[in-house]
Amino acid sequence: MEVPYPLSTSSNCGDPDYGIRCEAHTGKLYFDAMNGSTYLVRSIQAFMQRMVVEPSSWVPGKCITENMLISEGLWLNHTLPFNVTSSNTIFLFDCSPRLLVSPLNCTSSSLCHQYLELSGHVDRNRAVQCASGLNLCCTFIAGGMPSAYKIRLHASGCQAFRSIIQLDSEKPASEWEEGLEIQWSPPPEPVCRTKLDCSGASTCTATTNSGLLRCLCNRGYYWDHAKGSCLRKPNHSNTSLSIKISLGVCSFSVVAVVLAVVTLRKSGKFSNQSKLAKAREDILKASNGGKSARLFSLKEIKKATCGFSKDRILGSGGFGEVYKGQLQDGTIVAVKSAKNAIDFSRDQDDVNLAMYVTRCANNSTIIEVVDHQLLSEEPSSETMMSIKLFTELAVTCLREKKGDRPTMKDVVEKLQCIIGV
Repeated sequence: MEVPYPLSTSSNCGDPDYGIRCEAHTGKLYFDAMNGSTYLVRSIQAFMQRMVVEPSSWVPGKCITENMLISEGLWLNHTLPFNVTSSNTIFLFDCSPRLLVSPLNCTSSSLCHQYLELSGHVDRNRAVQCASGLNLCCTFIAGGMPSAYKIRLHASGCQAFRSIIQLDSEKPASEWEEGLEIQWSPPPEPVCRTKLDCSGASTCTATTNSGLLRCLCNRGYYWDHAKGSCLRKPNHSNTSLSIKISLGVCSFSVVAVVLAVVTLRKSGKFSNQSKLAKAREDILKASNGGKSARLFSLKEIKKATCGFSKDRILGSGGFGEVYKGQLQDGTIVAVKSAKNAIDFSRDQDDVNLAMYVTRCANNSTIIEVVDHQLLSEEPSSETMMSIKLFTELAVTCLREKKGDRPTMKDVVEKLQCIIGV
């Protein structure tokens, strides 16, 4: 099995923070977790920055896995770049009845029962031990805190676990893929002490206030974390010049057309606005039984509601809050304020796609929200770099404050730069 960068099996290859162990006499690879437990590496997907390891073996004749006795489950070091992905569905076995009040699914309909009875991975006697009488089995999805770094086993909790990757409940249990998927964060440039530690395309440079030195890529190169080296940016000078000329011609044409249209319509601008206001007033009057109706400016609405004061809120619905207002003539009115397109104030436990995507970007797991149909079975490092840059740009458009989000001009310029890379 090929070991890709940054995974390291010794001090002179890969990045030491991304260590896995190679057993010399068998040639097999192992992932060592904390507290003495170790897991056989079954496969490595370099382009996805993930690997699949075998779950811990069963203790003979019991519903207990060996990592329960060695380390009380799986524990990962928070300071290292590995974590358990959300692609894993975890089955816990031989659990205490007190877990019935936990957020885990320990009911009789839990998928762990199908695994025990129909998957073919567990013999009949052990299946009875793992979920019968007062012994429960439970199910949960890994990947969130704290299960991204630990799956705990304990004598007073659960004493064994198994994991299914990308579980599809529509498929028979015998087709479920057993294994534990672990991902690693994209590696930074390698640490260096002198310029001799770096290749010709990089320079040993301080990156933080602490004085840590890394081999940063020279101008005209970019860091490819999959290959672990600095690659030259493609030369698109001629193409870039053609694009600039085309954009200039198009811009001039657009400006000319806009000026012509503005000149033709300028004379009728104010009359059209007057007609539009009159039409709106007629619509409001018609919907109000023929009574007189009027339009209010934002300034008047703010004054009537004391600047949308929280003390004036009458209620809140799916599309915004309703405020009590008082017009200048003393009339009491109700004012509804629409919600923002992206609601950043919602509870983190609530479904919020903007927050979910942003969190994935911050955790270097943005690939989870990319449609895998866009990727081939073995996408190139250039493709992965482009997807990374595109998704980073998309995340900037989700920032909470308007001033922090890029303008359309900024987006276009950034897209041109990405295409150039």
